[in-house]
Amino acid sequence: MAEFSVVECAEDDKNLWNEFVRRNPHSHVYHLWEWGDVICRTYKYGRRYLAVKKDEDIFGIFPCVFVKSLIFGKRLISLPFVEYAGPLLRNDMDASTAKSVLTQLLDHSGRLSKKLKADYTEIRQPPMSVSPMLQSMDFKPLQRHVTFRINLTKEESQILKDLKKKCRNSLRKAMKADIKIEEVDLAGLEQYYDLYLDAQKRRGSPPHSFDFFHRAYDAFKPTGLLWMTLAMYDDKPVAGVMGFYFRDKLYWFGNVTDKKYSSLNPTNLLLWHTIQQGIENGYKVFDLGQTREEDRGVYRFKSGWGGNEISLEDFVLSSKSVELPNPSQRKYVFLSRVWSMMPKALARRIGPKVIGGIGL
Repeated sequence: MAEFSVVECAEDDKNLWNEFVRRNPHSHVYHLWEWGDVICRTYKYGRRYLAVKKDEDIFGIFPCVFVKSLIFGKRLISLPFVEYAGPLLRNDMDASTAKSVLTQLLDHSGRLSKKLKADYTEIRQPPMSVSPMLQSMDFKPLQRHVTFRINLTKEESQILKDLKKKCRNSLRKAMKADIKIEEVDLAGLEQYYDLYLDAQKRRGSPPHSFDFFHRAYDAFKPTGLLWMTLAMYDDKPVAGVMGFYFRDKLYWFGNVTDKKYSSLNPTNLLLWHTIQQGIENGYKVFDLGQTREEDRGVYRFKSGWGGNEISLEDFVLSSKSVELPNPSQRKYVFLSRVWSMMPKALARRIGPKVIGGIGL
């Protein structure tokens, strides 16, 4: 009988990988092979997608990418730019076999980390089923973010009632404005990105490249896994939201707003539209994405939607003392000030090189 073996998956393994991800009850949209395509092709990351196999059966996976930067160091991350990744194990294994499979994945990633001279290995909010085993293997838990999850199995009227008063009033104001909601096509993608560049400048954050959004659109829109909408006012795009569908969950990835029209609360209308679509199509949860409690404006906005606040727990393994990327660190505060003053055209050209190196 064949023994377990750890392999680094290649493009030929895509279908087998995705089949495992779709069957696994703990998987997220970012575990899909296509997310690795988007980030690795955009930012030239080294893809290291590990699988424990026996013959042609997969028993566990661990999607990692190697991120290196002269400024921010070398890291093995599962996975950049998102809040959910980490190892997945078949759920029909006994505890002993599951631990053996996870150990093989982590041992291989540890050897890989040493070979690549990575400063540390980071896992973003892995499934709770593997968290205890990670801690037993010297991974340190790290709480930097929270999310809010809205229960979409409730009646629409109850979800509306659960909104905090300010959020509900803002939504009603948006409903009275002459705002139209449009699905984003390829032309709308450019409009969304233009709003995004302005939003990132206000936030003091380097932007993703247009190619990043184009690749995400091409990878997930045809299969119905991406939602992207624009709020139009006087035939002008004034806000947009982007996210993903997967299994029974909606994932909010990002939003953009034209500051001149923020008083109309177009983002509220877009999110309410998303909630309605989620209910109509039988989704159970709307996850509003990772948020730092220190970012009070975003935190207050998301908390106003009546969801349950959930702490997100990442895990880090390092053989030495390292400083993990954190927006509150001095160098990131300095960079934020630089980006807020940078002309949009220049930020569009050099920003992706910086955000690719950070990999947050």
